[in-house]
Amino acid sequence: YSMAQLQVTVVEGRNFKKQDWFSDNDPFVEIYLDNKSQKQKTKIKYNTKTPLWNEIFFFNHLRGQNILHIDVYDKDFFCNDKIGSIKINLEDLYEQGHIDNWYYLQSPTSISSDGEIHLILDYQPLQP
Repeated sequence: YSMAQLQVTVVEGRNFKKQDWFSDNDPFVEIYLDNKSQKQKTKIKYNTKTPLWNEIFFFNHLRGQNILHIDVYDKDFFCNDKIGSIKINLEDLYEQGHIDNWYYLQSPTSISSDGEIHLILDYQPLQP
């Protein structure tokens, strides 16, 4: 199938590293495929290391876009600080159709992980 629907559920996060001294993070998540044309974002969760989103996003998916990008930010007054990000190869999802998993965030500044995010991915080919 050339056309499919990708459903991404951003469930929750944990162990997010604090980005500033004064308060806990105000995290939100940006989600997009390779071409960034369908970029979507969660609501901001204020003052928490363990945000619970439970938000569902749909993407019209064209074959060839095999990477799902997840960027987690700390909402800040001046500029948003990136807490971490992951790139998920969707090849496994094409075969399984459903993945429910915790993913380690890659820190922008260090090799260590800066928290984890719980995602549920569903892939549904659309009939031509």
